[in-house]
Amino acid sequence: MPKQYFDENLDNNVAEVIENGLKELEKLGAKCVDVELPHTELSIPAYYVVAPAECSSNLSRYDGVRFGHRCKEPKDLSDLYCRSRQEGFGKEVKRRIMTGTYVLSAGYYDAYYIKAQKIRQIISNDFQNVFKNVDIIAGPTTTGVAFKLNEKLNDPISMYLSDLYTVSVNLAGLPAISVPSGFINKLPVGMQLIGNYFQESLLMNVAHQYQKVTDWHQKIPQAYE
Repeated sequence: MPKQYFDENLDNNVAEVIENGLKELEKLGAKCVDVELPHTELSIPAYYVVAPAECSSNLSRYDGVRFGHRCKEPKDLSDLYCRSRQEGFGKEVKRRIMTGTYVLSAGYYDAYYIKAQKIRQIISNDFQNVFKNVDIIAGPTTTGVAFKLNEKLNDPISMYLSDLYTVSVNLAGLPAISVPSGFINKLPVGMQLIGNYFQESLLMNVAHQYQKVTDWHQKIPQAYE
């Protein structure tokens, strides 16, 4: 149980649900101990440099010529490129493309992208230090329950912060799974289980054992009934 996953960033109601889930794992024989992932707070800024950079590079092919949406009746090649990408990408995707293009540009590559990759390695080392003493890392999947559609489009930072407990796992390249663990105001809460490299079988087995003694995975949020 990483101490950094149960700090002031976590909604109190979510914390209670996750703690109840951990108690179920203890009943099954697991021993819960506190561990440290000291650079968790750096995962958001690092991820949102690395991920947009990859986004900018990967989505550059969608120009309306060979891949992706093509605008109707383009006036020339430049119009084809501009309108196809303008029409084909949503607001958040455009934001990430522009951010990624910026951090990969000359003069900013070393200042942002290279530093983010160094932080990525530090975060990975944190996980490896923990896995010397434990088999599975458990905690919340998100800081709170799901927000409403388009609720945070104008506040992307707040939206990104909800990824605090998952993006560090992505940066480290580790396997993880989110299992249903309860509801808050009829909205589902997930408990995240993180395994070491190539330990997917252990990870899936822990999730399976948890689901055998709970029924949250069989329940459906009210809006989908």
